[in-house]
Amino acid sequence: MPPSAELEARLLGEIMRIPAIDVHSHVPPEAPYARTLRDLLGYHYFTELAHSAGLDKRLIADETPDEQMLPALVDAMQALDNTVQYSWMIELSRELFGFPHARLTRDNWPALAESVRLRGRRPGREREILKASSIEKVFLTNSFDDNLAAVDKGIFVPCLRADTLVFGFTDRDVRARLAKVAGMEVGKAADLRNALANVLRHFEANGAASAAIALPPHFETSPVAEADLNAAIGKAAADKPLTAAEAATLHNGILFALTALCQQFELPMQVMSGALRDAYRHGIPKGTDLPQSGDTLRPLLPLFNGFPSLTFCVSVLSDSQGQELASYGWIVRNVVVSGHWWYHTIPAYIERDLTARVQSVPKTKLIGYYSDMYKLEFGLPKFNMYRRVLARVLARDLVQSGRGTEADAVQVAHLLLRDNARRIFTV
Repeated sequence: MPPSAELEARLLGEIMRIPAIDVHSHVPPEAPYARTLRDLLGYHYFTELAHSAGLDKRLIADETPDEQMLPALVDAMQALDNTVQYSWMIELSRELFGFPHARLTRDNWPALAESVRLRGRRPGREREILKASSIEKVFLTNSFDDNLAAVDKGIFVPCLRADTLVFGFTDRDVRARLAKVAGMEVGKAADLRNALANVLRHFEANGAASAAIALPPHFETSPVAEADLNAAIGKAAADKPLTAAEAATLHNGILFALTALCQQFELPMQVMSGALRDAYRHGIPKGTDLPQSGDTLRPLLPLFNGFPSLTFCVSVLSDSQGQELASYGWIVRNVVVSGHWWYHTIPAYIERDLTARVQSVPKTKLIGYYSDMYKLEFGLPKFNMYRRVLARVLARDLVQSGRGTEADAVQVAHLLLRDNARRIFTV
Protein backbone atom coordinates (compact mmCIF):
# COMPACT_ATOMS: atom_id res chain seq x y z
CA MET A 1 0.00 0.00 0.00
CA PRO A 2 1.48 3.42 -0.95
CA PRO A 3 2.32 5.73 1.97
CA SER A 4 -0.49 8.11 0.97
CA ALA A 5 -3.02 5.28 1.03
CA GLU A 6 -1.71 4.10 4.41
CA LEU A 7 -2.11 7.62 5.80
CA GLU A 8 -5.65 7.89 4.47
CA ALA A 9 -6.52 4.47 5.91
CA ARG A 10 -5.16 5.42 9.35
CA LEU A 11 -7.12 8.65 9.35
CA LEU A 12 -10.28 6.89 8.23
CA GLY A 13 -9.92 4.40 11.07
CA GLU A 14 -9.85 7.29 13.56
CA ILE A 15 -12.64 9.19 11.82
CA MET A 16 -14.97 6.19 11.77
CA ARG A 17 -14.83 6.11 15.57
CA ILE A 18 -15.99 9.71 16.04
CA PRO A 19 -19.65 9.73 17.19
CA ALA A 20 -21.26 12.29 14.89
CA ILE A 21 -23.95 14.87 15.58
CA ASP A 22 -26.45 14.92 12.69
CA VAL A 23 -27.82 18.47 12.67
CA HIS A 24 -30.51 18.08 10.00
CA SER A 25 -32.83 15.18 9.21
CA HIS A 26 -36.44 14.47 8.39
CA VAL A 27 -36.67 11.40 10.62
CA PRO A 28 -40.18 11.04 12.10
CA PRO A 29 -39.57 10.38 15.82
CA GLU A 30 -42.72 8.26 16.06
CA ALA A 31 -41.45 5.94 13.29
CA PRO A 32 -37.70 6.56 13.02
CA TYR A 33 -36.59 3.31 11.41
CA ALA A 34 -37.82 0.98 8.69
CA ARG A 35 -40.50 -1.60 9.42
CA THR A 36 -40.84 -2.62 5.76
CA LEU A 37 -38.58 -2.58 2.71
CA ARG A 38 -40.83 0.05 1.21
CA ASP A 39 -39.75 2.40 4.01
CA LEU A 40 -36.25 2.21 2.55
CA LEU A 41 -36.79 1.87 -1.21
CA GLY A 42 -39.42 4.61 -1.03
CA TYR A 43 -36.70 7.16 -0.17
CA HIS A 44 -37.11 9.93 -2.70
CA TYR A 45 -33.58 9.52 -4.09
CA PHE A 46 -34.51 6.07 -5.41
CA THR A 47 -38.00 6.87 -6.64
CA GLU A 48 -36.99 10.06 -8.41
CA LEU A 49 -33.97 8.43 -10.06
CA ALA A 50 -36.04 5.43 -11.14
CA HIS A 51 -38.74 7.73 -12.50
CA SER A 52 -36.12 9.81 -14.30
CA ALA A 53 -34.77 6.60 -15.87
CA GLY A 54 -38.21 5.67 -17.18
CA LEU A 55 -40.29 4.03 -14.43
CA ASP A 56 -44.01 4.81 -14.66
CA LYS A 57 -44.83 7.06 -11.71
CA ARG A 58 -48.08 5.14 -11.13
CA LEU A 59 -46.00 2.14 -10.01
CA ILE A 60 -44.48 4.11 -7.14
CA ALA A 61 -47.57 6.02 -6.09
CA ASP A 62 -48.63 5.81 -2.45
CA GLU A 63 -51.68 3.74 -3.30
CA THR A 64 -49.74 1.11 -5.26
CA PRO A 65 -49.46 -2.07 -3.15
CA ASP A 66 -46.05 -3.37 -2.09
CA GLU A 67 -46.34 -6.53 -4.16
CA GLN A 68 -46.58 -4.38 -7.29
CA MET A 69 -44.40 -1.44 -6.33
CA LEU A 70 -41.35 -3.21 -4.90
CA PRO A 71 -40.48 -5.55 -7.81
CA ALA A 72 -41.09 -2.76 -10.31
CA LEU A 73 -38.79 -0.42 -8.41
CA VAL A 74 -36.12 -3.09 -7.91
CA ASP A 75 -36.14 -3.79 -11.65
CA ALA A 76 -35.96 -0.07 -12.46
CA MET A 77 -33.04 0.40 -10.07
CA GLN A 78 -30.81 -1.68 -12.35
CA ALA A 79 -30.50 1.49 -14.42
CA LEU A 80 -29.04 3.39 -11.47
CA ASP A 81 -26.68 0.83 -9.92
CA ASN A 82 -23.83 3.10 -11.06
CA THR A 83 -24.90 5.84 -8.65
CA VAL A 84 -23.68 6.57 -5.15
CA GLN A 85 -27.32 6.58 -4.02
CA TYR A 86 -27.63 2.92 -5.01
CA SER A 87 -24.46 2.17 -3.06
CA TRP A 88 -26.12 3.66 0.05
CA MET A 89 -28.84 1.04 -0.20
CA ILE A 90 -26.41 -1.83 -0.65
CA GLU A 91 -24.18 -0.68 2.21
CA LEU A 92 -26.99 -0.23 4.71
CA SER A 93 -28.53 -3.53 3.63
CA ARG A 94 -25.24 -5.31 4.26
CA GLU A 95 -24.35 -3.59 7.54
CA LEU A 96 -27.78 -3.33 9.14
CA PHE A 97 -29.67 -6.30 7.67
CA GLY A 98 -26.99 -8.89 6.83
CA PHE A 99 -27.70 -8.69 3.09
CA PRO A 100 -24.91 -10.72 1.39
CA HIS A 101 -25.31 -9.57 -2.22
CA ALA A 102 -23.67 -6.80 -4.25
CA ARG A 103 -26.87 -6.05 -6.17
CA LEU A 104 -30.55 -5.93 -5.29
CA THR A 105 -32.50 -8.10 -7.73
CA ARG A 106 -35.93 -9.54 -8.32
CA ASP A 107 -34.65 -12.84 -6.89
CA ASN A 108 -33.12 -11.58 -3.63
CA TRP A 109 -35.21 -8.59 -2.55
CA PRO A 110 -37.85 -10.73 -0.74
CA ALA A 111 -35.18 -12.02 1.68
CA LEU A 112 -34.10 -8.45 2.38
CA ALA A 113 -37.73 -7.46 2.93
CA GLU A 114 -38.11 -10.22 5.50
CA SER A 115 -34.92 -9.14 7.30
CA VAL A 116 -36.19 -5.55 7.44
CA ARG A 117 -39.49 -6.76 8.85
CA LEU A 118 -37.89 -8.92 11.54
CA ARG A 119 -35.26 -6.42 12.64
CA GLY A 120 -37.83 -3.67 12.69
CA ARG A 121 -39.54 -5.54 15.52
CA ARG A 122 -36.48 -5.51 17.81
CA PRO A 123 -36.76 -3.41 20.98
CA GLY A 124 -34.33 -0.50 20.93
CA ARG A 125 -33.80 -0.78 17.18
CA GLU A 126 -33.20 2.99 16.81
CA ARG A 127 -30.24 2.91 19.21
CA GLU A 128 -28.88 -0.20 17.54
CA ILE A 129 -28.85 1.58 14.19
CA LEU A 130 -27.23 4.73 15.57
CA LYS A 131 -24.50 2.75 17.34
CA ALA A 132 -23.68 0.89 14.13
CA SER A 133 -23.62 4.24 12.31
CA SER A 134 -21.45 6.01 14.91
CA ILE A 135 -24.06 8.74 15.27
CA GLU A 136 -24.83 10.09 18.72
CA LYS A 137 -27.72 12.51 18.17
CA VAL A 138 -30.05 13.34 15.30
CA PHE A 139 -31.79 16.69 14.84
CA LEU A 140 -35.43 16.53 13.78
CA THR A 141 -37.51 18.76 11.53
CA ASN A 142 -40.49 19.85 13.63
CA SER A 143 -43.54 21.83 12.66
CA PHE A 144 -44.41 24.64 15.05
CA ASP A 145 -47.28 22.62 16.54
CA ASP A 146 -45.64 19.20 16.80
CA ASN A 147 -46.01 17.25 20.04
CA LEU A 148 -42.46 17.47 21.37
CA ALA A 149 -43.16 15.86 24.74
CA ALA A 150 -43.12 12.40 23.16
CA VAL A 151 -39.69 12.88 21.51
CA ASP A 152 -36.90 10.67 22.87
CA LYS A 153 -34.48 13.42 23.91
CA GLY A 154 -31.71 10.90 24.51
CA ILE A 155 -31.08 10.59 20.77
CA PHE A 156 -33.30 13.19 19.08
CA VAL A 157 -33.01 17.00 19.17
CA PRO A 158 -36.10 19.05 18.23
CA CYS A 159 -35.66 21.78 15.61
CA LEU A 160 -38.32 24.30 14.60
CA ARG A 161 -38.85 24.26 10.83
CA ALA A 162 -40.10 27.77 10.08
CA ASP A 163 -41.08 27.60 6.39
CA THR A 164 -44.79 27.17 7.11
CA LEU A 165 -44.83 30.04 9.59
CA VAL A 166 -43.02 32.42 7.26
CA PHE A 167 -44.62 31.52 3.93
CA GLY A 168 -47.92 29.92 4.96
CA PHE A 169 -49.52 32.55 7.17
CA THR A 170 -52.14 33.38 4.53
CA ASP A 171 -53.48 29.84 4.90
CA ARG A 172 -56.42 29.86 7.31
CA ASP A 173 -55.50 26.42 8.66
CA VAL A 174 -51.94 27.55 9.47
CA ARG A 175 -53.26 30.57 11.35
CA ALA A 176 -55.68 28.36 13.29
CA ARG A 177 -52.90 25.96 14.24
CA LEU A 178 -50.69 28.85 15.33
CA ALA A 179 -53.49 30.31 17.44
CA LYS A 180 -54.03 26.96 19.12
CA VAL A 181 -50.40 26.28 19.99
CA ALA A 182 -49.60 29.90 20.91
CA GLY A 183 -52.82 30.43 22.84
CA MET A 184 -53.77 33.60 20.97
CA GLU A 185 -55.03 34.95 17.66
CA VAL A 186 -52.73 37.02 15.48
CA GLY A 187 -54.24 40.22 14.09
CA LYS A 188 -51.29 42.62 14.17
CA ALA A 189 -47.51 42.68 14.43
CA ALA A 190 -47.42 42.75 18.23
CA ASP A 191 -49.64 39.65 18.33
CA LEU A 192 -47.32 37.93 15.87
CA ARG A 193 -44.25 38.52 18.02
CA ASN A 194 -46.06 37.29 21.14
CA ALA A 195 -47.34 34.18 19.37
CA LEU A 196 -43.91 33.35 17.96
CA ALA A 197 -42.36 33.89 21.39
CA ASN A 198 -44.82 31.39 22.85
CA VAL A 199 -43.85 28.89 20.16
CA LEU A 200 -40.16 29.33 20.89
CA ARG A 201 -40.74 28.99 24.64
CA HIS A 202 -42.47 25.68 23.94
CA PHE A 203 -39.55 24.52 21.81
CA GLU A 204 -36.95 25.71 24.32
CA ALA A 205 -38.74 23.86 27.13
CA ASN A 206 -38.54 20.68 25.06
CA GLY A 207 -34.84 20.83 24.30
CA ALA A 208 -34.86 22.42 20.85
CA ALA A 209 -31.41 23.42 19.63
CA SER A 210 -32.14 25.42 16.48
CA ALA A 211 -34.64 26.81 14.02
CA ALA A 212 -34.39 26.06 10.31
CA ILE A 213 -35.78 27.47 7.08
CA ALA A 214 -35.30 26.88 3.36
CA LEU A 215 -35.41 30.21 1.55
CA PRO A 216 -36.24 30.41 -2.17
CA PRO A 217 -33.48 31.56 -4.53
CA HIS A 218 -33.26 35.34 -4.77
CA PHE A 219 -35.72 35.84 -1.91
CA GLU A 220 -34.90 39.41 -0.87
CA THR A 221 -34.72 39.66 2.90
CA SER A 222 -35.47 43.10 4.29
CA PRO A 223 -36.77 44.58 7.55
CA VAL A 224 -40.25 46.07 7.21
CA ALA A 225 -42.04 48.98 8.82
CA GLU A 226 -44.46 48.19 11.65
CA ALA A 227 -47.38 49.90 9.92
CA ASP A 228 -46.81 47.94 6.71
CA LEU A 229 -46.59 44.65 8.61
CA ASN A 230 -49.75 45.46 10.54
CA ALA A 231 -51.58 46.10 7.27
CA ALA A 232 -50.34 42.88 5.68
CA ILE A 233 -51.22 40.77 8.74
CA GLY A 234 -54.64 42.37 8.92
CA LYS A 235 -55.43 41.53 5.30
CA ALA A 236 -54.14 37.97 5.67
CA ALA A 237 -56.12 37.44 8.87
CA ALA A 238 -59.23 38.63 7.05
CA ASP A 239 -58.57 36.20 4.17
CA LYS A 240 -58.12 39.08 1.74
CA PRO A 241 -55.73 38.57 -1.19
CA LEU A 242 -52.34 40.26 -0.88
CA THR A 243 -50.42 42.00 -3.62
CA ALA A 244 -46.92 40.77 -4.38
CA ALA A 245 -45.49 43.68 -2.39
CA GLU A 246 -47.76 42.97 0.55
CA ALA A 247 -46.84 39.27 0.47
CA ALA A 248 -43.14 40.17 0.53
CA THR A 249 -43.81 42.46 3.49
CA LEU A 250 -45.65 39.69 5.32
CA HIS A 251 -42.97 37.06 4.65
CA ASN A 252 -40.15 39.37 5.70
CA GLY A 253 -42.04 40.64 8.71
CA ILE A 254 -42.55 37.12 10.04
CA LEU A 255 -38.98 36.08 9.16
CA PHE A 256 -37.42 39.06 10.91
CA ALA A 257 -39.69 38.72 13.94
CA LEU A 258 -38.76 35.05 14.26
CA THR A 259 -35.06 35.76 13.72
CA ALA A 260 -35.10 38.45 16.41
CA LEU A 261 -36.60 35.93 18.81
CA CYS A 262 -34.03 33.30 17.84
CA GLN A 263 -31.35 35.84 18.73
CA GLN A 264 -33.10 36.55 22.03
CA PHE A 265 -33.45 32.84 22.84
CA GLU A 266 -29.88 32.15 21.58
CA LEU A 267 -31.25 29.61 19.13
CA PRO A 268 -29.03 29.26 16.03
CA MET A 269 -30.82 29.39 12.68
CA GLN A 270 -30.11 26.88 9.93
CA VAL A 271 -30.69 28.48 6.53
CA MET A 272 -30.85 26.39 3.36
CA SER A 273 -30.62 28.36 0.13
CA GLY A 274 -30.93 27.51 -3.54
CA ALA A 275 -33.88 25.15 -4.08
CA LEU A 276 -36.35 25.94 -6.85
CA ARG A 277 -39.51 24.31 -5.53
CA ASP A 278 -41.84 22.50 -7.94
CA ALA A 279 -39.66 23.40 -10.92
CA TYR A 280 -40.33 20.13 -12.76
CA ARG A 281 -44.07 19.79 -12.99
CA HIS A 282 -44.01 16.18 -14.27
CA GLY A 283 -42.01 14.83 -11.34
CA ILE A 284 -43.05 12.54 -8.54
CA PRO A 285 -43.61 13.73 -4.95
CA LYS A 286 -40.32 15.10 -3.55
CA GLY A 287 -38.89 14.82 -7.07
CA THR A 288 -39.97 18.19 -8.48
CA ASP A 289 -37.35 20.58 -7.04
CA LEU A 290 -34.12 21.63 -8.76
CA PRO A 291 -31.06 23.70 -7.76
CA GLN A 292 -30.63 27.35 -8.65
CA SER A 293 -27.15 28.63 -9.39
CA GLY A 294 -25.95 32.20 -9.14
CA ASP A 295 -25.83 35.00 -6.58
CA THR A 296 -28.22 33.56 -4.01
CA LEU A 297 -26.61 34.57 -0.71
CA ARG A 298 -26.40 38.32 -1.29
CA PRO A 299 -30.16 38.75 -0.57
CA LEU A 300 -29.54 37.21 2.87
CA LEU A 301 -27.11 39.93 3.95
CA PRO A 302 -29.83 42.00 5.67
CA LEU A 303 -30.40 39.00 7.96
CA PHE A 304 -26.72 38.44 8.62
CA ASN A 305 -26.11 42.16 9.17
CA GLY A 306 -29.29 42.71 11.16
CA PHE A 307 -28.64 40.01 13.76
CA PRO A 308 -24.88 40.00 14.34
CA SER A 309 -25.01 37.94 17.53
CA LEU A 310 -27.12 35.15 16.02
CA THR A 311 -25.34 32.21 14.41
CA PHE A 312 -26.58 31.31 10.92
CA CYS A 313 -25.63 27.80 9.76
CA VAL A 314 -25.92 28.06 5.98
CA SER A 315 -26.24 25.32 3.34
CA VAL A 316 -26.33 25.67 -0.45
CA LEU A 317 -26.95 23.53 -3.53
CA SER A 318 -24.82 24.64 -6.47
CA ASP A 319 -21.16 25.02 -7.44
CA SER A 320 -21.35 28.79 -7.68
CA GLN A 321 -23.00 28.94 -4.29
CA GLY A 322 -20.27 26.70 -2.88
CA GLN A 323 -17.54 29.25 -3.53
CA GLU A 324 -19.85 32.03 -2.39
CA LEU A 325 -20.65 30.25 0.88
CA ALA A 326 -16.99 29.54 1.62
CA SER A 327 -16.31 33.26 1.16
CA TYR A 328 -19.13 34.15 3.54
CA GLY A 329 -17.69 31.73 6.09
CA TRP A 330 -14.32 33.40 5.57
CA ILE A 331 -15.60 36.97 6.11
CA VAL A 332 -18.97 36.99 7.91
CA ARG A 333 -18.49 36.36 11.61
CA ASN A 334 -21.94 34.90 12.28
CA VAL A 335 -22.11 32.57 9.24
CA VAL A 336 -21.17 28.91 9.75
CA VAL A 337 -20.65 26.75 6.65
CA SER A 338 -22.87 23.71 7.09
CA GLY A 339 -23.04 20.34 5.38
CA HIS A 340 -23.42 19.26 1.77
CA TRP A 341 -27.09 19.58 1.02
CA TRP A 342 -29.22 17.42 -1.24
CA TYR A 343 -27.86 17.53 -4.80
CA HIS A 344 -24.39 18.12 -3.40
CA THR A 345 -24.31 15.02 -1.21
CA ILE A 346 -22.25 13.30 -3.91
CA PRO A 347 -18.58 12.41 -3.25
CA ALA A 348 -17.27 14.42 -6.21
CA TYR A 349 -19.02 17.58 -5.04
CA ILE A 350 -18.27 16.97 -1.37
CA GLU A 351 -14.56 16.54 -2.05
CA ARG A 352 -14.30 19.74 -4.06
CA ASP A 353 -16.25 21.88 -1.57
CA LEU A 354 -14.67 20.28 1.49
CA THR A 355 -11.19 20.88 0.09
CA ALA A 356 -11.96 24.56 -0.44
CA ARG A 357 -13.53 24.90 3.01
CA VAL A 358 -10.61 23.27 4.82
CA GLN A 359 -8.24 25.54 2.92
CA SER A 360 -10.14 28.80 3.44
CA VAL A 361 -12.58 28.75 6.39
CA PRO A 362 -11.70 28.63 10.11
CA LYS A 363 -12.03 25.03 11.28
CA THR A 364 -14.30 26.15 14.12
CA LYS A 365 -16.84 27.47 11.58
CA LEU A 366 -17.44 24.21 9.73
CA ILE A 367 -20.23 21.72 10.33
CA GLY A 368 -19.04 18.83 8.24
CA TYR A 369 -22.13 16.87 7.31
CA TYR A 370 -25.76 16.13 8.01
CA SER A 371 -27.85 13.30 6.63
CA ASP A 372 -31.13 14.94 5.54
CA MET A 373 -32.46 11.39 5.94
CA TYR A 374 -36.04 10.21 6.38
CA LYS A 375 -35.17 6.94 8.14
CA LEU A 376 -32.29 6.32 10.53
CA GLU A 377 -30.85 3.54 8.39
CA PHE A 378 -29.59 6.06 5.83
CA GLY A 379 -27.35 7.76 8.35
CA LEU A 380 -24.88 4.87 8.13
CA PRO A 381 -24.03 4.96 4.40
CA LYS A 382 -24.34 8.73 4.05
CA PHE A 383 -22.05 9.56 6.97
CA ASN A 384 -19.65 6.78 5.93
CA MET A 385 -19.50 8.33 2.46
CA TYR A 386 -18.61 11.67 4.01
CA ARG A 387 -16.06 10.15 6.39
CA ARG A 388 -14.22 8.52 3.48
CA VAL A 389 -14.02 11.82 1.61
CA LEU A 390 -12.99 13.62 4.80
CA ALA A 391 -10.11 11.18 5.38
CA ARG A 392 -8.92 11.65 1.79
CA VAL A 393 -9.08 15.46 1.93
CA LEU A 394 -7.37 15.74 5.32
CA ALA A 395 -4.65 13.29 4.32
CA ARG A 396 -3.88 15.12 1.11
CA ASP A 397 -4.57 18.76 1.92
CA LEU A 398 -3.55 18.96 5.56
CA VAL A 399 -0.96 16.29 6.32
CA GLN A 400 0.77 15.67 2.98
CA SER A 401 0.78 19.38 2.21
CA GLY A 402 2.75 19.95 5.37
CA ARG A 403 0.15 22.24 6.93
CA GLY A 404 -0.61 19.84 9.78
CA THR A 405 0.12 16.53 11.44
CA GLU A 406 -2.01 13.40 11.62
CA ALA A 407 -3.07 14.48 15.10
CA ASP A 408 -4.12 17.85 13.67
CA ALA A 409 -6.17 16.09 11.00
CA VAL A 410 -7.98 13.95 13.57
CA GLN A 411 -8.71 17.06 15.63
CA VAL A 412 -10.20 18.79 12.58
CA ALA A 413 -12.35 15.71 11.92
CA HIS A 414 -13.66 15.83 15.50
CA LEU A 415 -14.59 19.49 15.02
CA LEU A 416 -16.41 18.86 11.74
CA LEU A 417 -18.30 15.74 12.81
CA ARG A 418 -19.06 16.49 16.45
CA ASP A 419 -17.42 19.25 18.47
CA ASN A 420 -18.52 22.27 16.43
CA ALA A 421 -22.13 21.09 16.43
CA ARG A 422 -22.05 20.45 20.18
CA ARG A 423 -20.71 23.96 20.82
CA ILE A 424 -22.85 25.86 18.32
CA PHE A 425 -26.13 24.16 19.24
CA THR A 426 -25.30 23.44 22.90
CA VAL A 427 -26.15 19.73 22.69
